[in-house]
Amino acid sequence: MRGVIKTFGGRRAVDDVTLTIRRGEFFSLLGPSGCGKTTLMRIIAG
Repeated sequence: MRGVIKTFGGRRAVDDVTLTIRRGEFFSLLGPSGCGKTTLMRIIAG
């Protein structure tokens, strides 16, 4: 994924995220409440 952006009502929930996850790797998203973790996971899941 490169340069992912997601907006809701003109407000960016995800801003220019680039992420590489290779086959067999584990990853986690850490951050404060409201920073876009769930939104990014939903984008990854499709």
